[in-house]
Amino acid sequence: MSKRIIRIAQAMLCLGFLFILVSFSKHNIAFGASSITINTVDYEEENIILNNNGNQKIYFATENDAARNVWDVIPVDNEYTTTIDFSWTSQTTEQVIVIKGETGTPKRVTLRPRAKKLAVSISYDKMDSLSKGESIASLLNIQSSEGTAANPITYLDLEWKKGVNGSWKELKDLTVEQLEKLQIKGADLYFRISAVNDVSTGSREADGTMGRRVSSEVRLKIAKQTTPASVTVDGEKFIAQIKYGKEYRVNYTGQTTTPTWVKVTDKSVKGLALKDIIKNGSNGITPDKKFPAMIIEVRDYATTTKAASKITEIKINEQRVMDGIIVEGNPPANTTESDPNVYISYSGSAAITITIPSASSSNPYQYCIVKPGEELDPSKVTWYSITKGIEYKVLSSKATEGSNIYIRKREIKPSAKSTEVNLASTCLVYNVKYPAVPIIEAKSFTFVKNITEEISFDIIMNTKGKLPFETKIKSIKYGTKEIDFTCTPAEINATDPNVIYTMKVTLNTNELNTMPTSYSRALTITFGNGTVDKTSIKLAIQNPTPASALSTTVSKGKTTGTTSIKVINTVKTGHELVYKITDTSVTGVHTETVINDGLKFESGADITVTAGKYITIYEINSSTKKVTRYSCIQITANHINQ
Repeated sequence: MSKRIIRIAQAMLCLGFLFILVSFSKHNIAFGASSITINTVDYEEENIILNNNGNQKIYFATENDAARNVWDVIPVDNEYTTTIDFSWTSQTTEQVIVIKGETGTPKRVTLRPRAKKLAVSISYDKMDSLSKGESIASLLNIQSSEGTAANPITYLDLEWKKGVNGSWKELKDLTVEQLEKLQIKGADLYFRISAVNDVSTGSREADGTMGRRVSSEVRLKIAKQTTPASVTVDGEKFIAQIKYGKEYRVNYTGQTTTPTWVKVTDKSVKGLALKDIIKNGSNGITPDKKFPAMIIEVRDYATTTKAASKITEIKINEQRVMDGIIVEGNPPANTTESDPNVYISYSGSAAITITIPSASSSNPYQYCIVKPGEELDPSKVTWYSITKGIEYKVLSSKATEGSNIYIRKREIKPSAKSTEVNLASTCLVYNVKYPAVPIIEAKSFTFVKNITEEISFDIIMNTKGKLPFETKIKSIKYGTKEIDFTCTPAEINATDPNVIYTMKVTLNTNELNTMPTSYSRALTITFGNGTVDKTSIKLAIQNPTPASALSTTVSKGKTTGTTSIKVINTVKTGHELVYKITDTSVTGVHTETVINDGLKFESGADITVTAGKYITIYEINSSTKKVTRYSCIQITANHINQ
């Protein structure tokens, strides 16, 4: 009995198990299924990939629909995983999708909104710090609502494409070299924050919170490089017109270092001296400091918002060197335009003369004058052109003693089609040392006819350390008339520059006596080598002026053998009375007469004298000793105390 019961029970169990299988099959319920799990929230493709875990159907809904038990149902993709598209969800707000299988616990996936803000710009001013093959990543300025202070959005989070139809690439693929090519004509670049998938790892199951959507793309316009304003070079002043806002670099012959860009950041700068650009010791003045051939590149430098402009190239040829030398003196009589030398001569101390036989309009030279103690600055001095092989006279008021004269070939102006620069040549330098010219002390003479015995004056012919430039006098003129004269010595024979040579000049008195009277005017003294003095010696010629008479009385003296004379007139201030005793009468005295040897006269005092002598009383100027009045008295016995 018991065996039969056991068999019946076993049959019933089998029928029950069979019923259960049929029931599950009828309702598509997987036998042995567990809760689904989230494998990946794929923000790149906008899919949720889940593990089926034995389920045959997948149910999903928004959070609101799930609360109302409204589900979308899809069959599993395969034995293991199923993909759910979420591209239909809003990208601007957070979305929650609830997912479940036929059994088990529902899973929540949070879909993050895309970044609300993204701005990208390029700091062009840092571009030169990178090599051409490096990414421009470090040049980017990024602003975004995505990320945090601790974990901000960086260039590693971005991707880019060129133009609307380009393909998205990693930022490491955008190099400096590529950006430079885009600047030639300009281009549009697009940037966006790349999507990040949330993938289950280890014990953590993906839920969407550790990933992010791709952001909206932003356009960054790469402007076409501008062409900078043309840059000129002043080949005479040696200045390149490189101003504020520009940068330059220079390549030159013999350069050993790689040139770097140099910015001009001083707003007051209007140009740069070539010597300050090249900085190799060249200054363009002397042959050993000539400028080498060089190429100067100039552009508007980059700023944080603007790329550097295109490059303007200036080619400067190697500076020319003067062929000839400076020769002191006049050029030879048979010189031709093939003579490369420069001849410098003096017109006494009045002027200096420059002659360049090879100078012409097609081969122009120029010179400048630098004062003693000053250095030549080509950018500040005034240059004077020499375009003919004739004498160019420079007055000593401009070319002063000790100044330097710089002579060079002028800049060759480029033709309309040429961009090459040919600078003015290096210089020949001459130090001005005027010869020692005669020095005549300024004097004024009055020649009184038939009274003045001699007119003479001394001339210092040189200064110590220099030989005399003049050795003799050629002529002396009074107005237009030549005057005869004698010189002692007649001519200077100078051999020692440390000796001061002098010459005494005496005018011919006989000739002066025959000349008409004249007011004071200067003599024109012309020396043998051309020096002319028109101011130092002044001469007036006049007839003598009769002296006035003194009123006197004569009486016997108080002592034996004396006489006494009284002057009635009042003696003028600054005058005095003197007397002389002579054997003959004194007449014809003039105010030009000088009495140097008169005896002091006291009116009424005793004067020892003998009968027949003449006593002449003179009123003279105490300083000049010239007579103003006089009285000549013949002494008789009646005038003497016996």
